[in-house]
Amino acid sequence: MILLTKLDNQKVLVLIESIKYIEATPDTLVRFVNGDMLIVSESMQEISELVLQFKAQCLTRSTTQAGASFGAASGETASWT
Repeated sequence: MILLTKLDNQKVLVLIESIKYIEATPDTLVRFVNGDMLIVSESMQEISELVLQFKAQCLTRSTTQAGASFGAASGETASWT
């Protein structure tokens, strides 16, 4: 999930899988797969960077947890170098 800011400065968490597309009109408009819309203060570029950061965090956590699970199951520690 990513944290976005509505135009009234209210913060909202958005599930990235629910985003259909984003457009700049000139405000940034986020359209969701269910048809809802949200105008936010972040730019398209900022949202793109937030999504990439979120996905990178998920990947890092999954590889860290997989390594920990491997070590716990086999008695070894994972080495990625």
